[in-house]
Amino acid sequence: MDAQREDRRDRELLRQLAGGDAAAIGSLYDRHATALFRHGLALSGHASDAEDLVQATFVKLAARGPLLLGVRRPASYMHRMLHAEWIDLARHRAVAREESIEGELPGVQPGDAAEALDVRRALAALPERQREVVVLHVFNGLSFREIGRIAGVSTFTTASRYRLAIDRLRLLLGER
Repeated sequence: MDAQREDRRDRELLRQLAGGDAAAIGSLYDRHATALFRHGLALSGHASDAEDLVQATFVKLAARGPLLLGVRRPASYMHRMLHAEWIDLARHRAVAREESIEGELPGVQPGDAAEALDVRRALAALPERQREVVVLHVFNGLSFREIGRIAGVSTFTTASRYRLAIDRLRLLLGER
């Protein structure tokens, strides 16, 4: 039931934003920026690109006005916006850069630096679509159905990407 309460609160903030209350965007940012950042990081592999994706998402969100009144699942809506921003960014890039995933991994203790580095490298080695599903499901707690909506694919495809990613992570990290 907490998810329903969160959705209601977010819908209220979107209603306020659509009505011109500029403070609502700050509240939405505080509530969702971290999860959106993780999603952007999973897509791009670059902290700076993830930050840009989050910023672009909130700029577009603030400009939507009355269109926000019809949003039923605000968190999924913002993740879909971020995904669309990533697609736009990827289309405009002539050459893809390769960097390791930066930043903190949820649940990894500071003393586990070697393990965190291994996990970051393994995540970075996954194909982009598989990495996106893992981050959205494991770190952001989204269902395969929600992830499928965000990525524009079926729930079955999302689950398949996740299964393939987990198998590959086990192989890369030396576990069965």
